Amino acid sequence: MDTIYEALKSSIEDFNMARSERRDLKELLKPIKSDRTKKALTRAKAFKLASENLKIHKNHEVFEWLEDVVKLIYSKESSLRSSAYFSPGDDCLNRICRLIDESTRSIDICVFTITDNRITKRIVNAFSRKIKIRIISDNTKSEDRGSDVDYLRSKGIECLFDSTSAHMHHKFAISDNKLLLNGSYNWTRSASTENNENISITNDLRLVSLFQNEFERLWEDLS
Repeated sequence: MDTIYEALKSSIEDFNMARSERRDLKELLKPIKSDRTKKALTRAKAFKLASENLKIHKNHEVFEWLEDVVKLIYSKESSLRSSAYFSPGDDCLNRICRLIDESTRSIDICVFTITDNRITKRIVNAFSRKIKIRIISDNTKSEDRGSDVDYLRSKGIECLFDSTSAHMHHKFAISDNKLLLNGSYNWTRSASTENNENISITNDLRLVSLFQNEFERLWEDLS
């Protein structure tokens, strides 16, 4: 694994995966071809390298490099999948709950507020399964009646609040650094019973990376 990491560090220096580097990395990845855990770890390391380089160099070519790396790690497994859901109704709610339930390593949540206890229950259950969870929310809503964010923090889940005069109005979540959920849908009961809302789900690498980078920026700023 150390050899793979060194190869990744070397290839990202010019934000380009040269043909020889692609060939060498493909060979290095062969021993972990059937090991999903090691492939996920390698993918996470590549994401970290890309995020660090993007912060320093502000060069979005890093996403092309990252896309090449992920394709090599997962080869024929990799395919773009996207879908959309709408409310009123339970479609958005059910998809959010499924995203939480199916996460195996981490969930980063960045939402204006959480008041739907059906979602809150899923988050607590995921945390009890040792899923790493981080939540960013807006401080003006955390004190509202029915807000569950303080409750989630009391359970030991990491939560940060935007206390600026502006609103932290994002509504997105990232599962296992590979699946993005984003849209207008507030994580509230009224969003499913009354409002016209939407969410979209995608594993598009560039979008996941952009939102992950935004989450890390906010987390660092609010820490």
